[in-house]
Amino acid sequence: MNNKNDDLIWQIIGEREFCCFKKKTIFKNFCSHKFNITGLCSKQSCPLANSKYATIIQQQGKFFLVKKDERNLNFPNKTWKKIALSRNFGKALQEININLAFWPKFFLYFAKLKITKLTQIFIRYRINELKKTREFYQNKKLLIFRNQNISENFKKIEIEKSIENELLNRLNLGVYGKLYSFLPIQIRKKNSLRIKNKKKSLNFDPLFSNKELKKV
Repeated sequence: MNNKNDDLIWQIIGEREFCCFKKKTIFKNFCSHKFNITGLCSKQSCPLANSKYATIIQQQGKFFLVKKDERNLNFPNKTWKKIALSRNFGKALQEININLAFWPKFFLYFAKLKITKLTQIFIRYRINELKKTREFYQNKKLLIFRNQNISENFKKIEIEKSIENELLNRLNLGVYGKLYSFLPIQIRKKNSLRIKNKKKSLNFDPLFSNKELKKV
């Protein structure tokens, strides 16, 4: 009786008929139903057109084996039975073998295949998340290191400038005597700038003679 009902449902929502979960393409038709074990639109893979069905789902990082049994079809709240699987991949495969021991090999094979694919996707996702956090910490460390280098360089420049100014002041005061018979370049530049500024302040007043300008 159940087989006849399954055939009737498939005739209504089959490959050439309308189904809200069907996604048509040029090559194949796909199924978007969350309990579809293969993702393909076919009689064997359809969770609606099979009174006995099993699949694997993932919820909040955990894997569950979902079974649809013929005996519970008259009870909508008990139609699908959800069994939590172990986080250990090997143990999860053993649990699938035990729960689907007397089921068609189609469901046993694709249940194992689906949990394998979902586990690989989950591992890839975790690796990407760890890489992102590692890059974030590395970038943070680089920023701190660069800021430290910049502050250290500024301190070095300030120390060098203070030493240079102190040496120039001592040289002007004659602390070193006649050790240097010439003016350093920095003093020349400062003197030339001072003379230029004084000349500009005079605005070339004609009352001042060229001799006075030379004295300045």
